[in-house]
Amino acid sequence: MDFKKIEKKWQAKWDEAKIFEANVNPKKKKFFTSIIIPYVNGNIHIGHSFTYTRIDAYARFKRMQGFNTLLAEGFHATGEPILGAIERLKKNDKSQIETFKMYGATDKDLQMFKRKGPEFAAKFWMEKIIESSKLMGFSVDWRRKFVTAIDPAFNRFIEWQYNTLRKKGYVIQGTHPVIWCLHDQSPTGDHDRLKGEGESPTEFVLLKFKLESGEILPCATLRPETIYGVTNLWVNPAAEHVKVKIDDETWIISREAVQKFKDQLKDVKEIGIISGKRLIGKSVRNMVTNQRIPILQGKFVDPATATGIVMSVPSHAPYDYVALKELGVEIEPISVIKVEGFGEHPAIEVSEKLGIKSTKETEKLDDATSIVYKKEFHTGVLREITGKYAGKKVSEVKNELIEDFVKQNVADKIWESSNLVICRCTNRCHVKILENQWFLKFSDKEWKNKVKQCISQMKFHPEESRIQFLNTVDWLDDKACARKSGLGTRLPWDKEWIVETLSDSVIYMAYYTIARTINENKISAEQLTDGIFDYVFLGKGNLKELSKNSKLNEKLIRGMREEFEYFYPVDLRNSAKELVQNHLTYALFHHVAIWNDPKYWPKAYGVNGFVTVSGEKMAKSKGNIIPLKNLVEKYGSDIVRINIATANENMDDADWKEDSLKTFSSRLASLEQLVKNLKRAKRKSVNNLDSYMESVLQNCIKGATENYETMKFRSGVQYSIFQIFNELNYYIERCDGIKGCNQGVLKNCLSAVVSLIAPFTPHISEELRYNLGHKDFISLGPWPSFEDKKIDKNILELENIFKKTLEDLAKVLKLAGKKKNAYLYFVTDKELNYFKDPVAYLQKMFDFKKIELYKSSDRNKYDPENKSSRAKYGRPAIYLE
Repeated sequence: MDFKKIEKKWQAKWDEAKIFEANVNPKKKKFFTSIIIPYVNGNIHIGHSFTYTRIDAYARFKRMQGFNTLLAEGFHATGEPILGAIERLKKNDKSQIETFKMYGATDKDLQMFKRKGPEFAAKFWMEKIIESSKLMGFSVDWRRKFVTAIDPAFNRFIEWQYNTLRKKGYVIQGTHPVIWCLHDQSPTGDHDRLKGEGESPTEFVLLKFKLESGEILPCATLRPETIYGVTNLWVNPAAEHVKVKIDDETWIISREAVQKFKDQLKDVKEIGIISGKRLIGKSVRNMVTNQRIPILQGKFVDPATATGIVMSVPSHAPYDYVALKELGVEIEPISVIKVEGFGEHPAIEVSEKLGIKSTKETEKLDDATSIVYKKEFHTGVLREITGKYAGKKVSEVKNELIEDFVKQNVADKIWESSNLVICRCTNRCHVKILENQWFLKFSDKEWKNKVKQCISQMKFHPEESRIQFLNTVDWLDDKACARKSGLGTRLPWDKEWIVETLSDSVIYMAYYTIARTINENKISAEQLTDGIFDYVFLGKGNLKELSKNSKLNEKLIRGMREEFEYFYPVDLRNSAKELVQNHLTYALFHHVAIWNDPKYWPKAYGVNGFVTVSGEKMAKSKGNIIPLKNLVEKYGSDIVRINIATANENMDDADWKEDSLKTFSSRLASLEQLVKNLKRAKRKSVNNLDSYMESVLQNCIKGATENYETMKFRSGVQYSIFQIFNELNYYIERCDGIKGCNQGVLKNCLSAVVSLIAPFTPHISEELRYNLGHKDFISLGPWPSFEDKKIDKNILELENIFKKTLEDLAKVLKLAGKKKNAYLYFVTDKELNYFKDPVAYLQKMFDFKKIELYKSSDRNKYDPENKSSRAKYGRPAIYLE
C-alpha cells in the first residue's frame, strides 16, 4: 500500500471540498474543540503527537457521528520562548542552531531570523506547523488561525478580557513573591521557563548559627524541628561569600544570595568578602541549643541555592549522612524524631538499605530523602531532646516552632523556588517580593467556589483527573498575570506591564468563534472595541450604536454574535497532565469570571500522559526528539497516528515504539487485501455463521464506540482492529476461504471496520471506503450504528461452544497423538444440531475420516468407554479412536 500517495490524494480532496470548514448550521448539533496552541519556537514533534492526535481523532469521531464539528488551532508567541530562542541564535548558540535545523530551518532562514526578529520567526514556524499538521491529517478549520502577541486583533481581545476581569475585581495590584528572572527583570511564568514548570515560591525558615566573631551564618530549611539534630554546617570551599549588614546583624551568605535578599525587601549592605575556604574548620554556635558545631567542606553545596550555607542533620537527612561518610568524618548523629517502623536514625537505615555509597548517587538519595521525610512528617513525633515540643507530631508543630524561633531572633525567613527554575533566556531565576505587581485573585473563595461548581457539572476523561483539578483550585493562590519583558499584550490600563503567557491562553477558544470573520473581513484592531466584544460575547450593548461607532456592518457584528452563540461552549479540551495545575485550571477560573451563565462554561476535559520513546524520556542529548514531519515522511501519517493515539490511555504515559508500527501496517495491509478480494465472495444464502459474524460485529461497534466516547482509544482499538480482525479471519476460515463467504455480510463487516478505524487512519479509510463502492467522504460519516436487534445471543453462545470444542480437540490430540475418528456427545439437541453444519470443517481441520454426533442420553450411541457421561452443557464430551 502506497501510504504517501494515498495521503496526498485525500488531503487534496479534503482541501478542495473544504470539509473541515465548520459554519453555523442550526439544523445540526455542533461539537467544538481545539488543539492546544503550540509555541512558535520550532516545529511540532513526537512530544506533541499524543495530545494532538487524540483530539483530532475525537473530533473526527464526532464529525462521523453527525455533529457539525469545529476543530480549531491557533499559535502561541507570548512570553519568552521565541525571544529566548532568537537571542540564543544571535549568540551563535550551537544547540539552538541544531534545534532550528532539526525542525526544518535552513542557514538562510536562520539569517532571516536574526535580521527580521521574533515576529518573522514566529510566522515562519506557524507555517511549518500548519504544514506538519496537514501532513498528519489534522482536520482543522484553518480560517480561524491567529498568533498570540502578534495579531493586533487578538491583542485587542486580550485587552477586553483583562478590562472585564478588572471591572469584576479579579485583577488586583499588590505585593507578592514571584519567580523572577534577573536578566529579563520580569516575573517568569510556567511557560516562560526552560526548566522548572510548576515550581512556585516557597517560604523557607532561616535558622541562625553564630561564629565566635559574632557573624551569623543563616541556613534555609523546611524542617525547623531538625535544628535539635544539627551536627555540622556545610560550606562549599570554592564559593565566594559576602559579609552583609542586615538590620543590626552581620550575616555571611553566598555571593549569589545577596541579590535574593535585596529582592525580598531586606535592607542589605555589603561590608566585606570571605572565601568559603576560610570558613572551613571554624565552629559556630547553634543559637537554639547553644551547642558548638564545626563547619565542614561540602563541595556539593550549590551557592545559588538559598543562602549557600547548609546545616547537616545526618540522623534525618540521607544526603548529610552519606556526605559525612564520604568525607571520612566521624560525627555522632543526633536523633530528634521518633518514627514508627524505624530505629534511632531513619536516614541512616534507609541509606544503608538502598546501598548508597556516594553523594553522586542523586537518584537513590532523592528516593531515600522522600521516604524519610514523608514518614517523619506524617507519623513522626518529637523526642525529649526538643524540650517543650517533645511528644508533639511533626506535622502539627511546624508553625509553632517557626513563630517561637522568630520571636527569639534565632530564625528569619527567605523565599525560594520549590525547585530549580531556568528562564527561557537561559538564566537561573530566584524569588522576588514584587511590589505594585498585577495579580489574578485566585485566592478569592467565591471565585474558587464558582470554579468548583463548573467542575461538578463537567465530564472528565479519565474521571480520576477530576480530583486533581479540585486540589489545584484549593491550593492556588494569587498569581502574577503580567511581566515586563517578552512578547504579549500590554495591560490596557498600565502599559509598562505585558500579560504573561499563561494568562492570555485561557479563553482564546471564544476568539476562534469570531476569528474567521475577523480574518476574512480584515477587521482592524481599532474597530474591535470593548463594546463590540461585550456585544459578541456577553450580549450587551446597542447594535446600531456599536455599528456606527466601530464602522462595522450590523449584519457582520450580529453574525459574530450568532457564531459565538452557536459554537460555544467548548465541548472538549484535551491536554497533557502537566497542564492540570496551570493552563487547564486557569481556563476554568477565567471562564466562570467572564461568563456568569454556566451554559458558556467548558463541558469536558481530557487529560493524557506524556510521550516517551522506547521507554526513555525525550531529550535532545538522546536524539529522540523527532519532528512529526520526519515520522510522516518515513512511515506515513496513518501509521504514525494510530501507533501514537493508541499507545496508552487515561493519564498513563504513551511510549512510542517503532516495533508496533509493523503490527498496524500488517493489519492495514490485510484489510486492503480483503477489500480487494471481496468480489470473490460468491455465497448468497445466509447461515448460522453469517449471523455469528453480524453479532460479533455489533459487539465490536458497541465496544469501540463506548471507549472512544471516553477517549479510551487503546481499549477501543482492541475492538475495532484486533478483535474484529481475528473474528473476520475466523469467519473466512470457517467459510472455507473467501469464496465461501456471504458477500453482503463480508462487505458490511469491512465497511464497518474501515469506519471504526477512520478517526486514526483517515486517509487509508477514505481509500478503502471508496474501493468498497462508496463515493462520499468517510470523514463525514456515517458512524456505524449499534443495533442490538442484530445480535443473536443464541448463535453467539453456540459458536463459542464450538470454539471451545476446537480447543479441546486440539489438546486431546496433542496428548493422544493422531486419531482417525471422533465422537462428540451433547447434552442438548440445540448443541448437536448446531454442530451438524461444521462437521466437514472439523474433519478437514483435524484430518478425521469420520465424525459422529450423539446426544449423551442416546441409548444407541457408539460409546465404548462411556465418555458421554462426562458431557456438560457448553462442553461436549469427546471420544477419539
